[in-house]
Parts: sequence; structure tokens; C-alpha cells
Amino acid sequence: MTLEGTLDVTVSDGTPSFALTVENAGTEPVTFQFMTGCSADFAVEADGTEVWRLTENRMFTQVISSETLEPGQQRTYEATGDSLDPGQYTAVGELAAKNHDCTARTDFSV
Repeated sequence: MTLEGTLDVTVSDGTPSFALTVENAGTEPVTFQFMTGCSADFAVEADGTEVWRLTENRMFTQVISSETLEPGQQRTYEATGDSLDPGQYTAVGELAAKNHDCTARTDFSV
């Protein structure tokens, strides 16, 4: 099982939008199990310190769900962050599945 993640960030008026794309690069189907309504988490770091996280101080529905990716199939998870001061940042996107890990990082500026 091989999952590959890519993270894209676009910024509009100081507000970042995130798109984490997870691809099943393996030869077998992969089924993710989610324990809440949050399928992916996103964070923003400045100089190695976390300054924003999607799941911080938020509640999500308590629902068990699953999603299957066939070999070569992709799924994109999106979110919008809070407005940031001008500067250099690193975005981190993480699949929120209970049974599989996939994380991607990218630098961006505001």
C-alpha cells in the first residue's frame, strides 16, 4: 500500500486555501476509515511554530465513515484557513484516516 500526497496552497487577500490530494500509488485498493466528519487536517507553521490548525477549537460530527481509493485513483480534500500576516509559511496537510497516514508539506508566502 503506497499513498502519495501533494499539497497546493492558494492565497487570496491574505487567506490561504488548501488542497491535499491523496493518490493510491499501489496495486491494491486502499480503504480509509474516518472517525469524524473531518477527512483531512491542515496546519500552518511560521519559523517551525504552528500558528493555525483547522481542527483547533472546532468540533466535527462524530460519524464513522469509509472511503476506498482504487489503484491510481486520487481524492482531494480542501479547506480554507484564517487570514495571515504577510510573511513566509509552511503548510501541512494530513489525511485524518484512522488506519492510514499521508502527509504533505509545502512552503508559501502571503
